[in-house]
Amino acid sequence: MDYRNYNLNQKEIALCLLQSGGMSLLIAGLFYHSFWGILLALPLIPFFLYQCKEYGKVRQQRELSFGFKECIRLAAAAMRAGYSPENAFAEAEKELSHLLSEQDMMCRELREINRQVRLNIPLEKLLSEFAFRSGVEEIRIFAQVFAHAKRSGGDFIRILQETAQRISDKVEVLQEIQTVIAAKEMEQKIMNVIPLGILLMVSLGSPGFLDVLYQSAFGRCVMTLCLLIYGAAYLLSKRIVAIEV
Repeated sequence: MDYRNYNLNQKEIALCLLQSGGMSLLIAGLFYHSFWGILLALPLIPFFLYQCKEYGKVRQQRELSFGFKECIRLAAAAMRAGYSPENAFAEAEKELSHLLSEQDMMCRELREINRQVRLNIPLEKLLSEFAFRSGVEEIRIFAQVFAHAKRSGGDFIRILQETAQRISDKVEVLQEIQTVIAAKEMEQKIMNVIPLGILLMVSLGSPGFLDVLYQSAFGRCVMTLCLLIYGAAYLLSKRIVAIEV
């Protein structure tokens, strides 16, 4: 499985199409008062699908980072008990399935890695391939250091412990950031809705007040410009609250 991409399931696709369809109708009604305005809003459909895929990919990689942290923590404990790296990952698979679940992404990956290790495929090669597919920087760095240590006889226990601690610190920082900016994210969503709410309120409260913007070419150009500015503000607000670690 390539974790650098995220495939939406049928439920997610239906939800995204419903959201994009609703936004298309809302934009057509508020900005153009015309059914033909839906045609201008059709690009929202692939945009929403892209946003859903990006959100799913980020969530998927965060879950993978958490599972990998637990995996190498368990492997380090097994190596301290005297197991070889290959046997340590086999022991980690048993414990990880109880800690998480059999269907967890990291459990499936670890199960496949151990299966191929039993076929005499080098562990460092399997970890490198997994790191490439994961798209997670910490896993990639760990695979590189692990392969180098395997060739040069490095301290595996220290490598596993330091990697687990680094990923754990990153997860904790991400959780703290999410807690701090949770209120700001809610404010961002409210601010995104306010312009549409004002336009809807004016349209319902004074039906003829904005007719000049809907019944002339100049007015439609003005509304299109407003729509573009609104879209740019929406994207900017998303970038402001998207803090990477």
